[in-house]
Amino acid sequence: MKAKKELNLGLALLPIVAMLTLLVIGYGQYKLPIEALLLVSAAVATAVAYWQGYRWVEVMDAIVTKLAKAMPVILILICVGGMIGAWMLSGTIPYMVYWGLKLISPQYIVITAFLITSATSVCTGTSWGTAGTVGVALMGVAAGLDVSLAATAGAVVSGAYFGDKLS
Repeated sequence: MKAKKELNLGLALLPIVAMLTLLVIGYGQYKLPIEALLLVSAAVATAVAYWQGYRWVEVMDAIVTKLAKAMPVILILICVGGMIGAWMLSGTIPYMVYWGLKLISPQYIVITAFLITSATSVCTGTSWGTAGTVGVALMGVAAGLDVSLAATAGAVVSGAYFGDKLS
């Protein structure tokens, strides 16, 4: 069994530099598929790990440990994506835009966006879901009222995050 070597900064940056170079040149210039380029950059990272003395089992154990920690976030993203898709297909978000255009005055859209997303986020417990559903509807209302989209987006994100932290 090989002893593990000390990893220096240059060698640690090699997989990142390889990935960025492959993506910029391979995808940016030659329009190669990103999946293949990412597999090549993973092979570079694997070669560096093997050269440093790590074996396949150790690398796989590290990957499994990191994925186990990330799995709750991945599941939340899947659920929020499903909810956003269901709301779009069912017409809920277009319906909210319709009533938002009727009820919200252009001068109050920013504060209204903050308050609505705060309340929704407190009730649902998800800032991502709020921004992806009610936030999208409020952005549509702001566009329809010809109000600053940047200010409205800031209010949506702030309100969703604020409400999420309160829940």
